[in-house]
Amino acid sequence: MRVLFVTNDRVGLRRAGPAIRTVELARVLSKHHEVTVASAQPGEMEFDGIGFIPDALVIPGPLREAARLSDIVVTQGWTLFLFPFLKRARHLVIELYDPYLLEHLVYSRSRFLHWGYLRHWYLLNDQMRRGDFFICASERQWDYWLGRLCALGRLTPDQYARDPSFRSLLAVIPFGISSDPPRHTRSVVKGVVPGIAPTDVLLLWAGGIWQWFDPLTLIRAMEQVSHERSDIKLLFLGVGHPNPQDPEMPIVGEARELARGLGVLDRSVFFSEGWVPHADMQNYLLETDIGVSTHLDIIETRFSFRTRVRDYIWAGVPMILTRGDLFADLVERQGLGVTTQAGDVEGLKNAILELAANPQLRHDIHNRLLNVAPQFHWETVAEPLLRYCDRPYHSPRSSRWRQEAVPLLNWGYQLIYRMGSRLSAGRRQNVRLNKQC
Repeated sequence: MRVLFVTNDRVGLRRAGPAIRTVELARVLSKHHEVTVASAQPGEMEFDGIGFIPDALVIPGPLREAARLSDIVVTQGWTLFLFPFLKRARHLVIELYDPYLLEHLVYSRSRFLHWGYLRHWYLLNDQMRRGDFFICASERQWDYWLGRLCALGRLTPDQYARDPSFRSLLAVIPFGISSDPPRHTRSVVKGVVPGIAPTDVLLLWAGGIWQWFDPLTLIRAMEQVSHERSDIKLLFLGVGHPNPQDPEMPIVGEARELARGLGVLDRSVFFSEGWVPHADMQNYLLETDIGVSTHLDIIETRFSFRTRVRDYIWAGVPMILTRGDLFADLVERQGLGVTTQAGDVEGLKNAILELAANPQLRHDIHNRLLNVAPQFHWETVAEPLLRYCDRPYHSPRSSRWRQEAVPLLNWGYQLIYRMGSRLSAGRRQNVRLNKQC
């Protein structure tokens, strides 16, 4: 099959989650099918055997031709809006690993931004009405997206007859990791970053600082940690975004200002400018003693899939996570680190000191993570998409005329119900009169 992946994210040596997932799924499928990756942004690819179409937003012609020749188009984000001709794909797969509508709620506090939310909502519904096959990242997300599909009329009797589990309509494909273990090829943090010594205990925030995260509680905890141990250091790795169209979020400035105000900036808390090349992440992870991810107690958390946490799993890095998402549940269930409540500065400080003071515990957690990692290998998690691409199909959906006929049908039911109610009332009245007689 000819499979075309389309992303509105930048595909290059430096790439964020959506582009990473696109490239890795394309890499797995390219072993079995003819695969092309297209990006709306400029960029470059380093994988052999995969076609690449960059800058499609400026030069859409090559993408249009590739879409015309493809058997299957896999899209994510705003691609159907940016490239409407993709809606005519022979088979359309919609990527739903990022519940971005829930992320957008963080921005929608002003009335002006309500329109942005509604626009996201409309475009998401359009995708979900058109797709033949959908993929998400977790069982929690599966429940969420299945509810949306049901509300949009996609859980039809025909689909149920074909597959009552609906797994052939919506499949779970976690954000995977490489089956090749990470290798340390050069020093990047310890003894390199001014202020971080080779013997320090390094905490790594391995990703961007987005508005739905909570770096502020972590910085406050680090300020308290610094009074007890000066050799524990925190590095925020992803400050800038590889896509120049994604501006820095306000929380980044707030985090810097808090660290400066508490006197820990460039002493206990460090910020790495720019974005680390994807191939270089292994060096940062292998110099890390503890991986951290803290977030807010909001709806986005419950349905999120933190790509930075799967990096910790890949490198066997013990974790400190805020409770509320699926990875925190995994950490608690299998003893892969420590979890804390959202906003709990004292609890976070104690967790950092506990793990930092116990190298043997960190070593034991590392070994447990090595046993967990294989279930996240890309070759394993991509299996449902590979099966679909081997034998693509169209999923049943309610026809437009049926959906438009629903108001008329409801009117008919209402009329029959009212007539039945009046007849029943008349019969009850007759029974009472007969009893009185």
